[in-house]
Amino acid sequence: MKPFLPILILAAACGAARAGELQNDIDARWRGSWVITGVETFSDCMGFYNDNDVNGRLVSGRGRRQFKAGELARVDSIDLKRSRLDLRLTLVEPVLMSRQDGPFTLYDEARCRINFQVELPREIVKHADLKSVEAYVMPILQRHGAEDQARASANYNGREREPLPPDYDRTLQRHAAWQAKNVNDAVQASIFKLVDETSRIPDRINDDPDYMGGFVKGVEAGRAARVSQCSDLIAAGNAPPPVRDHPAQAAYGSPGDRIAAERQARAARGYQDGMRLTLGVDAVRRLPGCFVRVPGEEDAAAR
Repeated sequence: MKPFLPILILAAACGAARAGELQNDIDARWRGSWVITGVETFSDCMGFYNDNDVNGRLVSGRGRRQFKAGELARVDSIDLKRSRLDLRLTLVEPVLMSRQDGPFTLYDEARCRINFQVELPREIVKHADLKSVEAYVMPILQRHGAEDQARASANYNGREREPLPPDYDRTLQRHAAWQAKNVNDAVQASIFKLVDETSRIPDRINDDPDYMGGFVKGVEAGRAARVSQCSDLIAAGNAPPPVRDHPAQAAYGSPGDRIAAERQARAARGYQDGMRLTLGVDAVRRLPGCFVRVPGEEDAAAR
């Protein structure tokens, strides 16, 4: 049987070469082309390509949105497999996707993408039969060389993106003002909390060597951890309080272990107080710069 091995290898290599040529031929004709769909399609319109399995003119897909035949699309890429052709395309006309932000319903344009998975007999791929491959594609996609030609097709369904709700511009203005007020409320709440917390720290400072050693290290760490983004400054007001001793911490172990644990606890308290005092004072100083203008307030004041 060994003499037949080179023949098998050669045959496999020839088959791979023909498949590569077929892939190139399909790419040349279909990639970037404008198409009109000939079947219903399904997409979640979430930015990825939803699989649509094709068997003749029957399509099954699991996308949440269903589109009638006649959609205008652009072919993004093509992948030829041993018994399947994947055509990834993007519908030209977007859809509106709603989302809730507090009491507001907002809308974003979303692009819908589809991956047609067309089952092919292995023989036509094996023999690099371009016409036969296209015979399986033509029922689901009508190819055009230019967008205006595709739009002029009698099969084009002319779908347009859903209209925005009436007075949506006013909704956006109210939403922007609501967001700005939320930011300002968060800034003010952080300032109040940090002022309250940092004002308590001096009462805890003592001259215990272990505590003071930890305190100095905490101050140094706080200076190194100095933040500049408003989101980080606001978050500083929501940080957990300094670590406290566990009341039973000194009740376990040998006397030497207990003493070491107590020293470590005092150093930890000093470290936390030093860091929180440094970060808190710095945040309180710079947080007022994080207040934002509330749209509409200046106009209302002017009136």
